[in-house]
Amino acid sequence: MKTRDELTADKLRGGFYTPDDLVDLCLTRIASLTRGRSRLRLLEPSAGDGAFIRGVARSSFRDRVEHVEAVELIESEAEKSAAAIRESALTGSVLTRSAIQWAVESDACFDAAVGNPPFVRFQFLSKDDRGFTDQLAQRLGVSFAGVSNLWLPVLLGALSRLRTGGAFAFVVPAESFTGISAGSLRSWLVHNTSALRFDLFAPGSFPNVLQEVVVMSGKRVEASPGGVTCTITEHSRTGRRTSAEHFIVSGPEPWTRYLLTRDQLDAVNEASGLAVTSKLGLLARFEVAAVTGANDYFSVDSRTLDEHGLRPWSRALLPRIRHAAGLRYTDDDHARADAAGARVHLLDFSADRPDPEAHDGPSAYLAKGIDAELHLRYKCRIREPWYRVPFIRAGELMLSKRSHHYPRVVLNEVGVVTTDTIYRGTALGRLVGHADDFTAGFHNSLTLLSAELEGRSFGGGVLELVPSEVSRLLVPFIPGFAAELDRLDAVARAGGESQDLVDETDRLLAKADVGFDQALMDRLSSARLALLQRRLDRNDNG
Repeated sequence: MKTRDELTADKLRGGFYTPDDLVDLCLTRIASLTRGRSRLRLLEPSAGDGAFIRGVARSSFRDRVEHVEAVELIESEAEKSAAAIRESALTGSVLTRSAIQWAVESDACFDAAVGNPPFVRFQFLSKDDRGFTDQLAQRLGVSFAGVSNLWLPVLLGALSRLRTGGAFAFVVPAESFTGISAGSLRSWLVHNTSALRFDLFAPGSFPNVLQEVVVMSGKRVEASPGGVTCTITEHSRTGRRTSAEHFIVSGPEPWTRYLLTRDQLDAVNEASGLAVTSKLGLLARFEVAAVTGANDYFSVDSRTLDEHGLRPWSRALLPRIRHAAGLRYTDDDHARADAAGARVHLLDFSADRPDPEAHDGPSAYLAKGIDAELHLRYKCRIREPWYRVPFIRAGELMLSKRSHHYPRVVLNEVGVVTTDTIYRGTALGRLVGHADDFTAGFHNSLTLLSAELEGRSFGGGVLELVPSEVSRLLVPFIPGFAAELDRLDAVARAGGESQDLVDETDRLLAKADVGFDQALMDRLSSARLALLQRRLDRNDNG
């Protein structure tokens, strides 16, 4: 993570300008949502250099705009926005202040709001703005806990200043649709908007926009306990558009599911209602494994282990999920990883083991850690002593935290430990004694589709699941399915993270005659592959 000193002034204030085609799309939505209304008071809460003000001047509804009120923190940018108002012959004003402070202190109401909120991480906010963010959360009755970026409070602050019936259209990060931290926004939208619409764009649609963005638009309504009808419109590079409507109610889940067709969503609902289908959290608990604070130091290969006489402090380790070729991690797998020079040992300096500082080799190794200032890292310095990694224990199941095509579950047959790159799992309730059944059935299209729906993606197509998302995965539990484990283990070893394992698991599920017929599995597979391809395409071009 970069420090404030390492970032440019533009980066710190979120100063990336909105291209005209995105500006015009937002204003086209405003024109449509305010049709028949005049004397509009319009708000731009993050005015920058005035791109949206210039857009209003060339829009079809400029004659219906009575006043433009713009907010901009940076004085030089505020001057550009003020110049845009003058040059456009619009009536308006520019307030040079924090948009969050303005939202807390202002009682002004508007007929429309438009803009591109600044994308600035919270650690770069001023102390004053942090305080204003807390006040805004209290005023709106929402929580910004877990929110890591400025765009969310700026956006919600602006939306809260709309009159009933007021229109909005904002360029926002794609995480508004899928990110955990944007859950407060999605909940607010469900209860306070109508005519809600998200416009999504193919990768590379805006060459100068590095981050994936969407256009979010709609109208403000009186607070309602119900849901909202939302239109999802996808734009291809060729200009082709496809739209689908969904009725959305409030819940913790991301809205990735609304990228599916109605038939695909129906397939998910049908599969989730089967007697053998359960949320994973009812069957097993997956948790973050040993947090070392310096994996490259505490995870060592056999050569380093012997060179420093560290074997009395060694625990057998699965360093990366790729070192587990199949669905079961065996002694032979561990020996192969060791022979390949992988870091298959985790250093465990627990109090019940010999004192490493009393032995020359281990003491010298600890000195290397101090020379590298590892003892000053947060996770290390809060421990006493700094080198004693807590909570080192094995799980009977192991699950990849991050994956490319799909997450993998591996049965831990040799009792290795893992670090925080691989979750450790413990069977619960009726799964106790049946971890092999669970492992055999995990890599099916329903479970892997739910991973696409619950997780989030990063650059290069990486899918990540946090434990709360893992607990919501839909999994079939079929006692006796472990009879297929050897066959599926062989398929996994032959193809790695391939579609062959998923197809074979789907085929065997359909054959098990528990409600997953082949037609249902095909629909689930089609849905999962569509989201997978979308994720890979988006990240490969992001």
